[in-house]
Amino acid sequence: MGLQGKAALVTGAAQGIGAAIAARLAQDGAAVAVIDINAEKAEEVAAALRSGGARAMSAAIDVTDRENVAEGMGSVAAELGPPHILVNNAGVYRSTPLLDDSSESWDLSMDVMLKGVVVMAQEAAPHMIRAGWGRIINLGSMMSSVAYGDDLAYCTAKSGVLGLTRSLAAELAKHNVCVNAICPGSILTTMLEQVGQAVEKRDGLETGSWLQKRAGEIPLGRLGLPEDIGSAVSFFCSEDSSYITGQSLHVNGGIYQS
Repeated sequence: MGLQGKAALVTGAAQGIGAAIAARLAQDGAAVAVIDINAEKAEEVAAALRSGGARAMSAAIDVTDRENVAEGMGSVAAELGPPHILVNNAGVYRSTPLLDDSSESWDLSMDVMLKGVVVMAQEAAPHMIRAGWGRIINLGSMMSSVAYGDDLAYCTAKSGVLGLTRSLAAELAKHNVCVNAICPGSILTTMLEQVGQAVEKRDGLETGSWLQKRAGEIPLGRLGLPEDIGSAVSFFCSEDSSYITGQSLHVNGGIYQS
């Protein structure tokens, strides 16, 4: 319960990794704002946290819309208190081969996974600066460092997240705000299933075969779980990480070693 008295914002928290992060921060004692563009699912996650005794609320926020973010941040601060923790988890995946006309998918990827990180940080950081304490955790990806083809937008956006993380860390360190990134590997989520389906369609593989093959390639012998990422976020929010900033942590079962 090391986060008692702290308020945390988690974007893309209506399912998968985001929901697991929200649950772990609530377990650690934080009051949690479950942020997602899907209002109904976000409230389901928040309601489950409240039923377990946590302070939690949901907020339907489009991270690419600055006005919407500012309004939502005000609502969160009014109900839970000024945010001390921001987890930028919102993401999308679209197959983007170089030679296809994928400008719409490119723009969406950049807006959600780069612009959205900046907008959320710009709205949350002033609260942390005033408090003299803060944690920002950005979700990169193993694909911040590797690529498999047809993933131009996702790889570019997730690589950019690491540059953003370093820049924010350098700027905010003097305010005792630590900024780090977590790069998940193959985590069993709806998004990973979508990636598998795209690869299977592209390569003419049997349905479901990609995930099975992927698990066998991982040195630890299994796909990751959303809770594995929640544990890493918990560490970066704790005082045990108070001398760590501007870093990226790969959580991938050993399939990629930086």
